[in-house]
Amino acid sequence: MNTPNTLNTNSIRLFCGIPLALWILSLGMFLLNCSSVIVFTCLPFLSFKKSTIGRLEGVVEGLSLICRAAAGLLSDVVKRRKRFLLVGYGICAIARLLLAAASSFESVVFARVVEKIGNGIQASPREALIADIAPVKSLGKFYGLNKALGMTGSTLGSSLLIFLFFFYGKSVTFQQIFLYSGLLACVSFVMLLFGVKEVKFLNHSPSTRSFGDIWTAVLQDLKQLPWNFWKVILCIFFLKMGYFSGAFMMNFAALKNPTEFLGIPLNHPGQLGAMIMTFQNVLCAMCSYPLGWLSDYGDRRRTVFLCNLLLLSAMMSFGFLGHWQWGVLLGVLFYGLQYSLQGALMAFLSSSMPAHLQGTGFGVFFSISGTAILISNGFIMGTVWECYSPNIAFLAVCIPVIISLLFLPFIKVFLPYADSSLPVKKNC
Repeated sequence: MNTPNTLNTNSIRLFCGIPLALWILSLGMFLLNCSSVIVFTCLPFLSFKKSTIGRLEGVVEGLSLICRAAAGLLSDVVKRRKRFLLVGYGICAIARLLLAAASSFESVVFARVVEKIGNGIQASPREALIADIAPVKSLGKFYGLNKALGMTGSTLGSSLLIFLFFFYGKSVTFQQIFLYSGLLACVSFVMLLFGVKEVKFLNHSPSTRSFGDIWTAVLQDLKQLPWNFWKVILCIFFLKMGYFSGAFMMNFAALKNPTEFLGIPLNHPGQLGAMIMTFQNVLCAMCSYPLGWLSDYGDRRRTVFLCNLLLLSAMMSFGFLGHWQWGVLLGVLFYGLQYSLQGALMAFLSSSMPAHLQGTGFGVFFSISGTAILISNGFIMGTVWECYSPNIAFLAVCIPVIISLLFLPFIKVFLPYADSSLPVKKNC
């Protein structure tokens, strides 16, 4: 994957020896995340049934993860990362512009599904392209820059909404906001189109393998994955079944149509959602690196145990204390902290499989995660929210998280995976 790049555009280096192509990719992710958070924050406050919007967001997120697995596999086969990125970025931009023109629930659903498919198509190839551009010894720094700018874009998007809603109130329409969001995505597409060239693989020739041959190779890789990996996947499957869409969280906070939140006046229905997302994104940006760093020391199962406990704490805060605004804030705090541990969770998974099967293993992870989130939001959360109450819905998804905790003692304690026939993968 880390074949030297022979293209001039990608070999130009700027600050700290980072290639121009990576800066452009990271700035493109900054704009795409800013655009995405703007849309995500506003959708729960459209004039549709709240549980339906939450269910929709969970289902499309699961669909996106499944698309991510397929796109990553295909980009490995054809060795053309940029094409997948262009298709994904283009679909995201078009879908967000369609949202600006949407006038019915069906058109919103169509635009959101299309957007999430686009997001899934570009995600894994983008991660792979960064690895193609970067030398192995600098992967941590390069991925760190990409994630940092992406999180900064998310924070900026929700912060912009707070500014607009606080100063302009209801004079700003959701259609206008979706239009601006689509334009930001268009800018990221243009940056990718003209600023990043396709990486040339020196040892790669056009593939003549049939689909059957490719599928056989994938099955062989799956058979080589160790038993301990599948135990980790089972643990993560139940953990992800406890994940709920942020749309449920924002809708829950806005159930009583508050005119102020913790003393801050609310001049627009979407302002509360923007405040919640900003708080969560800032928390993630502050805690992701130190929590990931701590997970490199000792038993990684402790990190997963902490992730489960924080997720349970978030759901119980919403379930038992959600009648008070400080209880909602406490739930958002716990949810943001557990979200900060996602990098550590990926390290836990990565260390359970050999280096040459990482792509296949993460493909399984994304597919399983997407399926679990789809079940959780599309069936458990949405159904219980409608049939019983929002508080009980949050408590219902505690059950699979507790099951996930029960699997942890049966997972073998391991250090980063080492294979005597392969170079040892070092932590960056």
